Amino acid sequence: MKREAMRRNILRVIASSPPRLIFIIGDVPRLVNTSQKITPQPPVLSSKIQAANFFHLYWDVAWYGIAYGSTLSFLAVFAARLDAAGWQIGLLSAGPALVNALVTLPAGQWLENRSLGRAVVETAIWQRLGFFLMIPLPLLLPDSLKVWSVLVLTLLMAVPGTALAIGFNALLAATVPPEARGRVVGWRNSLLAAAIMLAFVLSGWILDWLTFEWGYAAVFTLGAVGAGMSTFHLARIQVPPLPQFQMRPLQDRAQPGRGTGSAGDAPQRMNITMRLWLRWRPGQGNWISGIESRYWWVMLAFLLFHFTQLLPAALFPVFWVREVHLTDGQIGWVNALFYLTMLAVSPLLEPLTRWLGSHRLTVAGSILLASYPLITALSYGLVLLLVTSVVGGIVWAILSGALVNRLLELTPEDKRPSHLALYNLALNMATLSGTMLGPFLADWVGLRTALFIIAALRIGSGLAMARWG
Repeated sequence: MKREAMRRNILRVIASSPPRLIFIIGDVPRLVNTSQKITPQPPVLSSKIQAANFFHLYWDVAWYGIAYGSTLSFLAVFAARLDAAGWQIGLLSAGPALVNALVTLPAGQWLENRSLGRAVVETAIWQRLGFFLMIPLPLLLPDSLKVWSVLVLTLLMAVPGTALAIGFNALLAATVPPEARGRVVGWRNSLLAAAIMLAFVLSGWILDWLTFEWGYAAVFTLGAVGAGMSTFHLARIQVPPLPQFQMRPLQDRAQPGRGTGSAGDAPQRMNITMRLWLRWRPGQGNWISGIESRYWWVMLAFLLFHFTQLLPAALFPVFWVREVHLTDGQIGWVNALFYLTMLAVSPLLEPLTRWLGSHRLTVAGSILLASYPLITALSYGLVLLLVTSVVGGIVWAILSGALVNRLLELTPEDKRPSHLALYNLALNMATLSGTMLGPFLADWVGLRTALFIIAALRIGSGLAMARWG
């Protein structure tokens, strides 16, 4: 009784006190200053729930790898075999990038007002419905409409896909404790690469074995099954009711929700700015004025790099189909070998970073990335393209991680949201311009000559990275 009377007296004192005093519930009442921001910590999940979440996260990414290595990665080849124009193939990448740029902020605001787990599942269902709608396209539509149907579906899928990409990053940060993230993300990246390689080979074998229409219907079915099973496992993940969003990138390469797989070298777009939209509004104040002057030169270097990285993205499938006349099975092996090499070489990133530093690795990798279009332009058969995949896989395995590390080294921690928002803008500009201008360059000078020019431009972007990055 005495304790209850004491608590009531304290509450009366607080009610008559200035607003800066608040009451913290507990056995011992305490008064704190509200000028010190209180960050709610997420409840700790039991070890049993965490183990179940990890299980579903692993199977989610494995099934997503099947969807990525089948439907998403063969869409450009499908369009190339239908004699699609180069700009149409480029639009498969540029279109989702444009949607991403337009929808990211409203998608982040939409997510803030909803349960994280439910929002991720809902956006996954809507985005992956497109996989199932693609199944009948090769069988029912005339060739003149197949390419346009794929383009329209890809753009529509990008709308919920943007919200899915943002929400999943937050879900991963909320459900995996910091001490387990390296292990969980490492296993997810390995499972993703293995599943993609399996899907590449299996899809190529299916396409070589069946007729064109039935082959692509079967590959799209395989992708739909992968997308559906991935969504099932996402729905089984238990999310804490008070997730604490992290702005530190988790370097998870799955990036669910993106539009299409990029065939050829450097297939993974960097995706380290999604979560900041859940905590930051670019409309609050003049955020550009807070960007450090040197960072503008850094962004110029990254803009040039991503532009030359994505410039040939639409050209490689066309080159394989129309210049070297590879079968779909051979294309599957070319891509699978690239990922196998990446998987084998990725563990070298950490010791190489300690030895050389992120800047030297980024500069060297940016220059060596020119080897992929260069060797491709010299290829007239499968053998040299397989060599190209090995070289490209080695370079990108190191460069993809070094780029992220270098960008974060150059980004002020206290101003990270605004600086990474500028990077996100540069990345989208490079994606839109690079993927669309590449086909026009090829139409102007020829496919092989365009690849030689792009190789030279990549060397130039590497020198710009050495100067400003």
